[in-house]
Order: sequence, then C-alpha cells, then structure tokens
Amino acid sequence: MAGEDGVQPMWRRYPFVCTMLGLGLGWLPMLFHGPIPEKFDVFYLRGSVMVWAFYSARLLIGFLVGITSWPNSWLLRGPLIGGLTMLPVTFVALATPGCGPP
Repeated sequence: MAGEDGVQPMWRRYPFVCTMLGLGLGWLPMLFHGPIPEKFDVFYLRGSVMVWAFYSARLLIGFLVGITSWPNSWLLRGPLIGGLTMLPVTFVALATPGCGPP
C-alpha cells in the first residue's frame, strides 16, 4: 500500500531492504578472501562443504533481521527462523567425516 506520493512507507520495505543487503554484503568476503577449503581438509573435514557453512551464515544475517518485522501472528515465522538458523550447522555436520553422506 503506497502513500500519497506513490512510495511505500519504510516499514513495508524494511524486510526487503535487509534481505537484499544481507545477500549482497554476505558475498563480499568471498570475493576478497573467504575461508579456504584446504584449511579444513587438513583436519579431515570436507573443506568445500565446510566453507558453505560460512557463506550460508553470512547470507542469512540480513534476511533474519528483515523477517523480525513480520507480524507475530504469522505462525511459520518461528519454525522458519529455527530451520534457517540451523542451516549452517547442518553444513558443518555434513563436512564432518562419519556424519552425512560419504
């Protein structure tokens, strides 16, 4: 719902702005340095999967901040935040030998 001037109020754009900033800024470290998979391979961890744990955690920050403005009555907000928060830890488990697929 736009105002008189055709522009949406800031509180309506907040989740979108936070999500886009989080996605955009989350990729910046990868472009310059980022985690090195070989660093984890030394410890018998699957480095390429472990690196995705770092990337997914960075990319989720803006989105999780943005959806905190969703209404409390939205019943899926809690399970969605819980599932997304556990996503990076899932990558860590997948990177650990003996856990997850071979």
